[in-house]
Order: sequence, then C-alpha cells, then structure tokens
Amino acid sequence: MSSKEKSVLKSTEDKLSFIDLFFLSFGGQAPFISLLTFGTAMIAMVGLSGSFAMLIATTVVLFNGLVVYYLSKKFKRGGGYYVYAVYSLTPRLGLNTGWTYLIYALSYGGTLLAGGAYVLHFIVKDLFGNTLFFPLSQQWFYALIACVVASSLVIAGVKVSAKYAMIMSSIEMIAIAALAVYFLYISGWKFYNPIPKSINSSLLDAVVLGLGIPTGYGSIAPLGEEATSRDIGKAAIAVLLFGGLLATFFFYSLGAIDFTGNLVQYLLSAFGILLALPLAFIALNDGVLGGMSYILANSRTLKAMAEDKIFPQFLAIKRNGKPLYAEIAISVIFTAVIVLLTYYMGLYNAFVILGSLAGMFNLFIHLSADFSLIRTSLKRLSKHKVEIIVGIVAVLISLFTMLYSIPGFSDYIVYTFMGWIILGFLYAEAREMMSEPEEEK
Repeated sequence: MSSKEKSVLKSTEDKLSFIDLFFLSFGGQAPFISLLTFGTAMIAMVGLSGSFAMLIATTVVLFNGLVVYYLSKKFKRGGGYYVYAVYSLTPRLGLNTGWTYLIYALSYGGTLLAGGAYVLHFIVKDLFGNTLFFPLSQQWFYALIACVVASSLVIAGVKVSAKYAMIMSSIEMIAIAALAVYFLYISGWKFYNPIPKSINSSLLDAVVLGLGIPTGYGSIAPLGEEATSRDIGKAAIAVLLFGGLLATFFFYSLGAIDFTGNLVQYLLSAFGILLALPLAFIALNDGVLGGMSYILANSRTLKAMAEDKIFPQFLAIKRNGKPLYAEIAISVIFTAVIVLLTYYMGLYNAFVILGSLAGMFNLFIHLSADFSLIRTSLKRLSKHKVEIIVGIVAVLISLFTMLYSIPGFSDYIVYTFMGWIILGFLYAEAREMMSEPEEEK
C-alpha cells in the first residue's frame, strides 16, 4: 500500500461517525442541567402543560435543525455557520456571522459549564455545610474544575472527546429515563392530558424557554473536516428529536407528581446521600460535556476564520491533524471568562448572564443560517422548493422568537448583544479599508 493510500485510509478512520456526532451533539445539549434549570422553570409556568410546551418547542427547533441539515450537505469545509454565510451571503456577513458565533458558543458552552459547576457546588455545600476548607468553599473553584476538564478533553483529541461523550451521555440518558419512570411510579402511574384548553402567554413563555433544551446540534455544525457532511445533518435532526422527546417525557412525569420547585432539593430530600454523589457526578459531567462540545465547535470556527486571514493565521496551523493553537486559545478564553465572571458575580449569576446572552446570539446565528439556505436554494429554485419553504418558516420562527423575547431581557444583555454585532461590522469595515490599495498620488 502506497503512502498516499495509507494517508487516505487514516483520514477515513479519523473521521467522526454518525454515532460520534450524535453523542457529541447530545452532550452539547447538556440535558440534565437543562432539565434542572429550564425545565423546572417551564413546569412552574404551565404546570401539567410543561410536556406539551416542550413538544411545541421541539417542533420549532426542528425547522432550524433542518436548515443545518440542508446546509451541511452543501458545504464540506469545516467552520459551520461562518462558512455557510461566507459562501451563501457575502464575505462581510460571513465575518459577522463567525464573529457572532464565537461569542454565542462561549455563552452557550459557558452557561452549561457554569450550570454544572453550580449544581456540583450546591450538592457539596448541602452535604458539608460550612465545614468546607479553601478552595472547596469557593464557587470559582468549581467553575475552574469544569473548564479544565472540558479543555483537557478537547486538547486530547476529537476522538477522545467523542468517546467520553458516548460513555457519559449514555449514563445521562439512562438516569433521565429512570427518573421519569420513577416519578410516574410514585404518582401511581397517573396519566393525564397535557394539552391546555387555551393558548396563553405563559405557554408561549414556556415554549421560548424550551427552545434552549434540544439545540445541541449547533455544536457539531462546524465539524465539517472531522466528519462527513451527510452524517452531520443526520445527527443534527436525530439528536434534537431524541433530546426533545426525552425532555417531553421527563416533564410529563414531573406533571404526574404535581411537581413545582427546586428539583435538586427534591431529589436530595427524597434519596439523601444515596443520590447526592451520583447527582454531583452527573452534574459535573453534564457541564463538561456541554462545554467540551462548544469549545470544539468554537475552535473549528476560529480555525476557518484564521484560514481566511480574518484572525492571525497561526491559529489555523494543525498539529497531529487538529487545530491545536485554536483549541488552546478558545480553552483559555472559556476558562478566563467563566472563572472571572464566577469570581465576581457567583455561579448562579454567571449562569443567568451567559444563558441570556446565548439566547440572544442564538437567534442571530440561526437567522444567518436561514437566509443562507434561502439564498443558495434560490439559485436552482425548481429543485429546492422544500429547502426554501423550510428556510422561510425558520426565518419567521426566529424573528417571532426574537421580537417576543427581547423585551424580557435586561438592558445590559441587549446592549451587549447589539454592541458585539456592531463591533463585528466595524472590524469588517476596518479590514476592508486596510486591504484596499492606496490611491496613486
């Protein structure tokens, strides 16, 4: 076998499979943390209709997932949303999409890391009270642990990350399903109709919250060089449907026991020390999974932008077949931002701030992808009518969600969102002016 054939064979073996992508994407959902946070808030809003709200949210997310499904088949290059916009819209809009994705992935991955660290700290403090010594008594220490573990897995290699995601995500799936069955059991197998008699604002609020649960597919879109485009699209759809339906089942079981309140406290009071340690492990693992997925995605987006000379080109250099410098840079940024934010504001506030920012930037990212699909599909209108319809529906959904949810965000979140986008456009303008040849005098 020639060296070229060996190289091709090795490249094929190193590709992430559909199963790898599925579990990486499921890890990007951080389902356990999402259910503990978004989920209990949804139940508090709509009670028995929580599962119905989650089913609607899953259907809504499906349209944006279909956009990624179609776009991933059109573009083989890694970089995800940035690449979609560069080749479908304009280089300037591509730059701003990539620029926005960098902070979106930081915010979303940071939310999951902070959420995992928060639940871990909550359980440790509940078990040991004020007897904890330094640094176990400090919230920033738990954030540091989560960030270091997630970063180490990414730098160890994408295959290592995928293997970790496969094992730990399987444990989470079993734990969530087991808890749901247990709740139904203690309810006396109470089955009920979760569909409300009328649609009200509380239900819409719950749906908006639910949109954040099955969106882990955004973490695999930039992995075009590590996987085949067809597998990325298939995994995106499979994981959002599986995650959304699992969450729907979980919320249905919570409704059966008429649950409202803090789910972590409820579980600790029901099971005590028997569940405390496994729950702490699952919480930390969940945050690590989510953070790891988005560090991977962010490093691939940064690499693609560095290849196009938007950022320093050394960030695109590969070592052992991976963008090591981009991974290190993103890992350092993730760790610095999350630990510092936790140090000054605490884990809960860090979670709320990053989660709000992730929600805002998520809408911009998906609008960019939706318009990318519409633009590319218009070139051959007769063959891509379904893609155009999906893109238009996704645009309408994203715009509705944006207009509906913006008033609910704090001013500083909206200002940060607008400020970052404006900075991106200013950076694009500055680059263009610098690249223009000087006029002859």
